[in-house]
Amino acid sequence: MNFRPIKTTAKLFGLAAIISLASCKKDVSSSNSNESNAASLSDSSTAADNVYLDVLNTAFVATADNSTVWSISASHQGKTSTLSTATTGTANLGCAIYTIDDNVPGSYPKKLTLDFGTGCTSTDGILRKGKITFVFSGPLFFPGTTDTATFNNYVVNGYGLQGAYSITNNSSAQVGVSFTTKVTNGIVTYPNTTNYHYSHNRTFIMTAGINTPDNITDDVYSITGNSSFSSSDGTSLVCNITKPLVKAVSCHNISGGIVAFVYNDVVNGTIDFGDGITCDNLATVTAGNIHRTIILR
Repeated sequence: MNFRPIKTTAKLFGLAAIISLASCKKDVSSSNSNESNAASLSDSSTAADNVYLDVLNTAFVATADNSTVWSISASHQGKTSTLSTATTGTANLGCAIYTIDDNVPGSYPKKLTLDFGTGCTSTDGILRKGKITFVFSGPLFFPGTTDTATFNNYVVNGYGLQGAYSITNNSSAQVGVSFTTKVTNGIVTYPNTTNYHYSHNRTFIMTAGINTPDNITDDVYSITGNSSFSSSDGTSLVCNITKPLVKAVSCHNISGGIVAFVYNDVVNGTIDFGDGITCDNLATVTAGNIHRTIILR
């Protein structure tokens, strides 16, 4: 009796089992690696969200600080003033120097440049450097106004900003106070000099502060929309807000809501910013089996 075929078959089965086991281990390892990378990249993406969100907040504060100057702009054409010497506004942006460019006094468009020099910290602890320039088609809080922002060596808390940024006032009787913001060809340079590409389309609807138009510090916004974020190594996130985010002007960070993301088309996850009441710098990232608390920057 010849047992060789049986032995050969047994060896083949054994080899197949080893290959299957190795493949299974490789798949599990690859899955864990993707989930870990997804969690890390989503953590990094929140910093980009925050620094571009700060552009809108800066536009609000700068507009409020210069509202009186603009109302009598004929006597302030080309005027450069600092918050320490200007008689309007408050020192919300610290040492920023405002340059107002009124080609036609009392009319729009108006160009406003904020120069933070080599660094200046705002009253809420945000360090800004360089210049940001806004061009307003009309008063920012008037329906239909558009505003563009450009950056010149502009850095927020160590994160450099590039790209095209726009704000549109879509307020109406039906929706109340509402803005949309758009970032295209955004590039964020992180403190470790790593560059990330970023874009977003977001809608802000005011949910508190409507009855105090002269005070922006009590304003709260609900945010919806989407964004994309990618690194130089080709990894990417596509993000959609599934539970409206909560952003109070008085709070540096988003304090509530959920963002769902897809990492490299293979891992689904979420970023949970909390209850919308507590102003802190914490959020929870979930990517597959990974659950991680992150610190917002």
